[in-house]
Amino acid sequence: MEQTSNKRIGFFDLWQNPEVRNAGRLFFAALMLFIVMIGYGTYHLGEQFKRDYIESNAAIIGLLLKQHPELQEELVVLLTDEVSVEDKRMGLNILSKYGVSPTLSVKFFPQLTKDFLAMAGVSVSGLLLFFVCIFWVHYRYSRKMYTRIRGLTGYADQVLEGKSIPSLQEMREGDFSKLTHSFNRMRFVIQKNLAALQKEKQFLADLMSDISHQLKTPLAALTMYNEILSEKELSKEQQAMFLEQGKQQLERMNWLIQSLLKLAKLDVGAIQFQKRNASLNRTVQGSAEILKELALQKGVQVEVETSQECYMKHDTDWMTEALLNVIKNAIEHTPAGKKVLITLAESDTLYKIHIQDQGEGIDREEIHNIFKRFYKGKKNKKSGSVGIGLSLSKSIVEEHNGMIQVDSKLGEGTAFTFIFSKDYN
Repeated sequence: MEQTSNKRIGFFDLWQNPEVRNAGRLFFAALMLFIVMIGYGTYHLGEQFKRDYIESNAAIIGLLLKQHPELQEELVVLLTDEVSVEDKRMGLNILSKYGVSPTLSVKFFPQLTKDFLAMAGVSVSGLLLFFVCIFWVHYRYSRKMYTRIRGLTGYADQVLEGKSIPSLQEMREGDFSKLTHSFNRMRFVIQKNLAALQKEKQFLADLMSDISHQLKTPLAALTMYNEILSEKELSKEQQAMFLEQGKQQLERMNWLIQSLLKLAKLDVGAIQFQKRNASLNRTVQGSAEILKELALQKGVQVEVETSQECYMKHDTDWMTEALLNVIKNAIEHTPAGKKVLITLAESDTLYKIHIQDQGEGIDREEIHNIFKRFYKGKKNKKSGSVGIGLSLSKSIVEEHNGMIQVDSKLGEGTAFTFIFSKDYN
């Protein structure tokens, strides 16, 4: 977003704000009212001055005509005709002999004084009304501006206090619209961060609870084995048996802690996947090869079928981790003499990794729970299983913008399908 805090604000920039336009309209209306009032008052006073002028000259002409009736036509013409400079000078000289001159105070002319006071009253009233209008416009404008500012201040306080509040209604244009938009963005970011912080706190609390719960059993077993070995006389065969069981519990604890830490890092986004365009065939075949020894021990055959070489952008180490958990789960749930079939296929839009076992299958009601952390199926009697592998695989696949589908039939087996879109590669 363009930074405008240090940008010089011009007239047209201000005029884009509706508040400035409204204030300008009100100011213009007040100015027009003032002009109309002054114009009307000036016109009215001009008419009054004209009447007074005519009446004053009429009185003078009346007095002269009493003495010299024969001058009537000449005097009437003089009233409307332009007076010569010479006649004006002669008249002023005569008047000055009696103390009447332009320097004489206006108070000695009652009618002029009256007209002057009337004009001054009109001017002062007009100016007073104009400034009252300007003050009213300023007050309305300032009240509206500061009401909005206080509203934004209260809104910001509520956001900072973590209250769940709706977005501000944004106007169509102007700096207040931009400010409101920025406040809404701020609210979204702060509330998102607060929610993420709360989620992280809850996640840490759940993680500590999960670790504590899952470590109780192996720790209790190790404590019991240690007491038996230290307090009782056992044969070498018995000692070897308890030591082997203790070793298994330690391995289980190590695997559990490592898996939980991986899940924790994935959940908080602390892992940066090193994705590169690599052979998906090699990743799948490498995962099956790692579990070759386990398959031999279980008497299960693992087959990998690929129709063509597939290259996909992925983190080979983490994808191997996801495949190992699912393939290992398939081997452990497949009876001896049966097989696990892994197929890799590519279409115009997708990559698919299909892992099919021939185990006992999963009940339909349980399928939506198998990816939950620490969930173990009703038929899962394995003492070493803690129900974390599938959850970890799901998180890894989703970090690769993929998904896992599950299809299972009781008595026939279960199929896990990793699906990746080519649009993200």
